[in-house]
Amino acid sequence: MLEKLRVFLVVLEEGSLRRAADRLRISQSAITRQMQALEADLGGHVLERTSAGVRPTNVGHALAERANALLANYDSTMAEVRRLVRGESEQLRIGYMASAVQGYLGAALAVLRRAYPRLNVKMLDQTPGEMIIALRQGKIDLALTLHGIDVLSRDFFARKLATVGSVVALPLSHRFATKRQVSLAQLKDETFVRGSDDVVPGYTQRIIQFCRKYGGFRPRLTTIDKPDGLVETLTLAANEEAISIQPAFISHLSVPNVVLVPIADAGATWDLFVVWQPGEIGSPLRTLLSELNVKSQ
Repeated sequence: MLEKLRVFLVVLEEGSLRRAADRLRISQSAITRQMQALEADLGGHVLERTSAGVRPTNVGHALAERANALLANYDSTMAEVRRLVRGESEQLRIGYMASAVQGYLGAALAVLRRAYPRLNVKMLDQTPGEMIIALRQGKIDLALTLHGIDVLSRDFFARKLATVGSVVALPLSHRFATKRQVSLAQLKDETFVRGSDDVVPGYTQRIIQFCRKYGGFRPRLTTIDKPDGLVETLTLAANEEAISIQPAFISHLSVPNVVLVPIADAGATWDLFVVWQPGEIGSPLRTLLSELNVKSQ
């Protein structure tokens, strides 16, 4: 049907079956058969003969208006799908944690934008849980995360970008707030913030492992109700006299009533990963991964 519509539009532009045949480099009889088949499909005439050639009927006029839009949409869709098959796209969608993006993506993104000035880089500030969903639904091409990697690595390409130490977020009035660093063993009697597995998969289990391995105790945990982002989580925790263990790359954050103190235990580390969709990848994503010193497939 699409081919018949294309031929029909050429016939209208030329106003003649013969001229349309010359333009399409096929026989006039072939065009006649296609137009007859089109009219049979539609159940009505779309062309009428004149002394000068052919012109559209009222039905033909209506068909031409809709056919142009239909074919343009079809051609655009197919072109985009072909680009995707080749690993190309006019945009790159990146899910990220705001606390980590500038330190690890900033320089690489600057190079990417210089290399591909027409590329639409769409940055999405997401929780690790949201990134997992977005990757599975094909709504982002790449994620920068340190949670849920055991789940992600089963279905996506994942490479470690960095390993960082830990800091503890303490209320400003805490007795350790002025320390240069603190060990996990010193935090044995504190109340630790629990992380929701929907938002930060595996976070709570990691805190429990840190405390057991490096502090020799099982932490007492509390839940912060529905915080809006990390800064609010740490602020609300401080108001409740609770503490939170976080990766050291959040050290640049300014949080009201909170001080960030490094954890002395060298093994209490976090691995930051880049995760991307399987299959062919385009030049922009390959360039970004190269700038991050990550080897693509």
